Amino acid sequence: MSNMTNVAVLLPPPEALPARLSTYREVFAGPVFDLAFAAAGTFDLLAGADILAIAPPVRRGPDTITAAEAAALREAVRRNCRILAIGEAVFTVAAAGLLDGRAVSTCPAHAEELRRRYPRVRLAPGVRYVDDDPIFTAAAGAPGVELCLHLVRKYHGAATAAGIARSLPRRRAT
Repeated sequence: MSNMTNVAVLLPPPEALPARLSTYREVFAGPVFDLAFAAAGTFDLLAGADILAIAPPVRRGPDTITAAEAAALREAVRRNCRILAIGEAVFTVAAAGLLDGRAVSTCPAHAEELRRRYPRVRLAPGVRYVDDDPIFTAAAGAPGVELCLHLVRKYHGAATAAGIARSLPRRRAT
């Protein structure tokens, strides 16, 4: 697992609307980033994931994820899979009970709601990202990119992370 080459991404289904309960579907990117899609509600592909990136939920709250989804996330952590949650995705990981007692970073706009809904989560105000292995959290935007580069550096080395960072588009100063 030290290579961290198998990445699974949980995405809400494209047809999900904010008024409907979000059900995640599984997308798996293997070592060469070939994509495989699993039917909603099945988590067979997670068994081979080294890192599981969680997309933001369509809805936040107790119905953010189903019991089966929460169990799949807990099982992934039990077998030492890394969980990556950027921005509002921390609500999904918190709903699975995986952030209790952990320090987390999220967007300042969502911090109070996260604190209210999940009082056992320890918010790290002003921190761009938190590496609390096997759980990694970040605020959305640039901190999320920084966290991803941190993971590449941690598991594939500084040279690889630097190469990726150099290839990222940069905003020109005006």
